[in-house]
Amino acid sequence: MSDPLKFERAGNDERINLAVGQPSIDLIPKKMLQTAAARAFNNAPEHAFNYGDPQGEPVFRAALALFLQGQGQTNARAESLFLTGGNSQALDFVCERFTQPGDVVLVEDSTYFLALQIFKDRGLNIVGLPCDADGIELPALINAIETHKPRLLYTIASFANPTGLSLAEARRAEIARLSKQHDFIVAADEAYQLLHFEKPAPKSFSHFLTDGNILCLGTFSKILAPGLRVGWLEVSETLMPRLLASGWVNSGGAINQMASFIVTDCLQQGALALHLSTLRHTLAARAAVMQSALKANLSELATWTAPKGGYFFWLRLADSINTDDLLAPASRA
Repeated sequence: MSDPLKFERAGNDERINLAVGQPSIDLIPKKMLQTAAARAFNNAPEHAFNYGDPQGEPVFRAALALFLQGQGQTNARAESLFLTGGNSQALDFVCERFTQPGDVVLVEDSTYFLALQIFKDRGLNIVGLPCDADGIELPALINAIETHKPRLLYTIASFANPTGLSLAEARRAEIARLSKQHDFIVAADEAYQLLHFEKPAPKSFSHFLTDGNILCLGTFSKILAPGLRVGWLEVSETLMPRLLASGWVNSGGAINQMASFIVTDCLQQGALALHLSTLRHTLAARAAVMQSALKANLSELATWTAPKGGYFFWLRLADSINTDDLLAPASRA
């Protein structure tokens, strides 16, 4: 497959790569981050420059919990949060702690392509699940559980990459119940959870932590800046010890310790909450422009569902169109 990151890595400034799930450079609040970084370095306690708490700096986790509560995740608690280096690192870490080579991981039929690479790197066998407009189809999931005895289910439950769709709340609750009944882990990638265009937002999988074997993966890459490489896992008290028992975590201490102090400043000052509100409005406006352009140019050639949040439109072209034939001219456009 061609590299969808090629344009970005090559520094092409003339084309917009619609295949990449990252914020455009104008959406990254550079001045806010510069101010936060200066304050974080100037005011940091001495231990900030040393090995940190393996679970993450307590002040960071407390500030993050308050932020998440303010975003509607009312059950967020500092003791349930674990500092990560973003969702890619977190997903690999989940695989390390909870799976073994040869285990089965269930995924949505259309999912984040680099997550599949992480699973392959860990020697996992990938089984796709059919989805409809409300997400994973439960009869197919139950059949896959009985047939494959999975160790892990990976879902991008809110405004998914690449489909833009969200998993219905009733299905989230049932998946949580099934995970406990059949003893498999649910890795809920919530990279886009906070990027809803309207209220109410989809309910985070964190609301079901005590109902099943749930790990929620959150990140600042989509709402602040990918280069920070800061995110979090939200887990139940029964799963947290598995994370804290990692040798490399105990050896190296907190992941991205100093970067977490920068994010802490953004959280404590209220700057991130203000930026997130602006970001939602900007993305919603851009989605409306995309919707208008698609209607004007592709309404007879493709079908799609307008997203209610996140970064993605997912088009299904007419059966008469061979997408391979479009790749070369599109790359030259």
